[in-house]
Amino acid sequence: MVQTTIETMLRQKIGLDASSIGSNAIAYAIEQRQSRCGLPNLKDYYDRLQHSPEEFDALIETVVVPETWFFRDREPFIYLKEWSKTAWNPNCTLRVLSAPCSTGEEPYSIAITLLESGLAADQFRIDALDISQVALEKAKQAIYTKRSFRGGAINPAYFEETGDRYQVRSHIRKTVQFVQENLLESHRLLEHQYNVIFCRNLLIYLDQEARSRVIKTLDQALIPPGLLFVGSAETSQILHDHYQSVDHSAAFAYRKAEPRPSQPAPSKVSAIKPVSKPTISLPRLEQAKQLLDRGQFAEAAQLCEAHLLLDRTDANAYLLLGKIYQELNRPEQAEKAFQKAIYLNSQFYEALIELALLKEQQGDLATATILKARLQRILKL
Repeated sequence: MVQTTIETMLRQKIGLDASSIGSNAIAYAIEQRQSRCGLPNLKDYYDRLQHSPEEFDALIETVVVPETWFFRDREPFIYLKEWSKTAWNPNCTLRVLSAPCSTGEEPYSIAITLLESGLAADQFRIDALDISQVALEKAKQAIYTKRSFRGGAINPAYFEETGDRYQVRSHIRKTVQFVQENLLESHRLLEHQYNVIFCRNLLIYLDQEARSRVIKTLDQALIPPGLLFVGSAETSQILHDHYQSVDHSAAFAYRKAEPRPSQPAPSKVSAIKPVSKPTISLPRLEQAKQLLDRGQFAEAAQLCEAHLLLDRTDANAYLLLGKIYQELNRPEQAEKAFQKAIYLNSQFYEALIELALLKEQQGDLATATILKARLQRILKL
């Protein structure tokens, strides 16, 4: 099937897991580009893709639909302001990465947050990366409609009116450098080091291999004890052996641990038994995530179920449990867990995605279509 081959090309180039947005969405993007090229059938368009890097880039632009707004989720920015006031040395230049940065709302939100924390514009530097040249051009223009503010206040100290739109003021724009970059092929990140990295709501769209590559690249770019911010649905992807979750609800931030000093080799003649260090007991849900990452699915399920015995209103726990049940090949229980998560949070985007994919795998295309329509409505909101 030609579309399957094109989906494979997208996976190889940008790591896109076709199931994360649905084959229908990809088919629609292909139809748009095929029509724009004036080609009569799909095979002709596939031939064009194979021989035209420019057309392949145009297809990527059509598939990658930006969805962002200023101070999205807000709590990460609240924590960043608190951290920069209390934990950062203002005598050093704070280097921040926003990747992917989409149309610029996130890196500009970071800049405003740091200015409000008391840092001067010359005390920090923000690099903003994205694969979409179209999105980057909009980010550089920095002109936005009210939709980019999602009902929040528009502070005239940071934005100036231009007709019915609002432009980020120049002193804020100067703190952000925009660069086109594919994170799967990123050489730039390996040449720089950052104290704070925002990489939110990207990993959920990538296949396992691409996720691993991106996480490894980000890890190499982040200086201990730097901060890594991810999306709410991506916390299970973090390397918990050297990242510690920060104590701030809904920030979804992790602090990278300092490397452990190498231990001297034990003496062959020594009979002294080393004193064991006390172990730190992690919350059950955090332990369950680690066990899931290590492939210990049965143990992860037990911990997650134990957590839910104490808190039956934790939608994130039901989402995690649903993922674990899928790994255990227990689709009926996975479905019930996802449904419970959605019942507790009717706009729980990742739970809706997981349930839609599960329904697709079960052949229930009608329900999957309804769920995807619901996802689209949430995005429009």
